[in-house]
Amino acid sequence: MNSPVLQDADAWTEREQLDFFESEEFAGILAEVVRPMGLEHAQVYLADLHHRPGAGVSGVFAASNGTATLYLGATAEKLEKFPEGAVRLDNGRGAVVVWLHPADPLLPGLRLATTPGLVEEKWGDGRVLEELRTLAYRPLRRAVLLARFVDGDQLFLKVLRKDSQLLHDKHLALLQAGIPAPAPVGPPIDGVLAFRRAEGVPLAEDLMHAKDLPLDPQRIFGLLDSLPQTLMDVPARPAWSDRLGWYGHAAQTAMPEQAENIGVLIQRLARILETSRRGELVPSHGDFYEANIFVTDGTITGLLDIDSAGPGYLVDDLACFLGHLAVLPGLDPRYERVVGYLERYAKAFESELGQRGVSGDGLYARAACVVLSLVAGARDESNPNWRVVALDRLRRVEQFLDLAG
Repeated sequence: MNSPVLQDADAWTEREQLDFFESEEFAGILAEVVRPMGLEHAQVYLADLHHRPGAGVSGVFAASNGTATLYLGATAEKLEKFPEGAVRLDNGRGAVVVWLHPADPLLPGLRLATTPGLVEEKWGDGRVLEELRTLAYRPLRRAVLLARFVDGDQLFLKVLRKDSQLLHDKHLALLQAGIPAPAPVGPPIDGVLAFRRAEGVPLAEDLMHAKDLPLDPQRIFGLLDSLPQTLMDVPARPAWSDRLGWYGHAAQTAMPEQAENIGVLIQRLARILETSRRGELVPSHGDFYEANIFVTDGTITGLLDIDSAGPGYLVDDLACFLGHLAVLPGLDPRYERVVGYLERYAKAFESELGQRGVSGDGLYARAACVVLSLVAGARDESNPNWRVVALDRLRRVEQFLDLAG
């Protein structure tokens, strides 16, 4: 991709970035970008959109002429170094960097993880790769791929922008402590970590189909209390409540018609957080919710996504669990039982924290912060009803605030 000579533009708002990424204007510009690549008269559509509050908007675009398809990454975030082979575009309001997937400028390992021959070479042990599928991709941040070999063995490839060795060491520390984290198959290669599949099924699946509470709260406390003390030696990452302002801004950007209401919610939450006791600093998971917990017959058999594991607070892990639980019924009507489960978990969590000197108002305010962080994520241009989902999440924020008092 050739980079045109363009002048710097003034900073533009994240609201303007969202509008531009979704515009026909940008799709038309990208169609011109791929024209020299042999895709004349290509149709370009937005495949995925990500808004990182305070940093900017990024997206993945598909360009197709009916017989061939290319994928492009794009970001309005300011990059310290201009990546080779990328294009820098200026629309007069701001600048966007565009690259041909998988040449993500901050994920150099993405090419390795998305190239079948290289995956076979690095992790195949002589086996033929039968399937290589992208499960998640956040431009400039991370990606997760599933590699399935002809003998049925499955590996999950996690592509990181940094700290791949630290994540590898965290997994080993948890395994040594008896925590069922997925086992790495070896050290990281070019920022890519390969893991075995966790045993059991995601708790989300049991929450949908179980006829009674699928995981006893005491097992949750036992697991979190068993996290190894070595996690206290790694850099701490902010909890959702620590970034209330950022996530509130993202929600206001996604739903400007609700900006005033969201502003009131932010103020109410900030007042509670200022006075609520958080408890002791302890080893924490940092992203503890039903998708990252695997279970078998009511026993926790897998703990995933420990990237944020480190020094933290039990109340934040429990609030993360409640916050994600609260939005499930808005995602799928088959989660109808979760409404009752949420109440039972909330009471159990409040009781346990009370015995540790942490009041319920802080728990519920922090759960509200988690839900607020998910409002902007409801934005999905493939779903014409995404605003309904976002409004439902705002109502969940208000419900947790009512519980906080």
